[in-house]
Amino acid sequence: MKKKKKRMLSIAGMCCCGFLAAATAISGSSAYQTDHDEVVNIIRTGNNTIIPDEDFPTPTPVPSSGSVVKKVRAKNTGDVPCYVRAYITCSEPVKEFTGLDTTNWAKGNDGYYYYKKAVPVGGTTTYLFTGVTVADEYEQDNLEVTVYEESVQTTDGQKEYTSYQEAWKRFGGGGQ
Repeated sequence: MKKKKKRMLSIAGMCCCGFLAAATAISGSSAYQTDHDEVVNIIRTGNNTIIPDEDFPTPTPVPSSGSVVKKVRAKNTGDVPCYVRAYITCSEPVKEFTGLDTTNWAKGNDGYYYYKKAVPVGGTTTYLFTGVTVADEYEQDNLEVTVYEESVQTTDGQKEYTSYQEAWKRFGGGGQ
């Protein structure tokens, strides 16, 4: 009986050693046979930048109830096409903006003027207006006309926007 027990232990020990040898060989060859490669993805975001492009020869003094030349447009200096909007404020009452371009610009319900076309890289909008006519009640020596401009890209990376309303709505604006 002792011999039988010794023999069983001997067989069990050999089986364990064989199993360990097989597992080591398989894992070693598996590690040797696997391959991997690395890919570096560079993601670059578009940069939409506009700058005011104005012609405003300041007359001194500002003529009472007269017109002053102020040509206002925006230039796209970014690296992607964009849509532009502008908001105008004046320090004094203004009778009208002369040469107001209502063909290419639309006044929104939020007070902004929206340029209807996409502005290509390096391109400019048409002039929003070309002058300011001072109101009759104008009393100051200085007139400040501030034009605030914003832009949004014509795409959000996945979808190309074909209208200014669609683009501004997507980016949280667009009082149309």
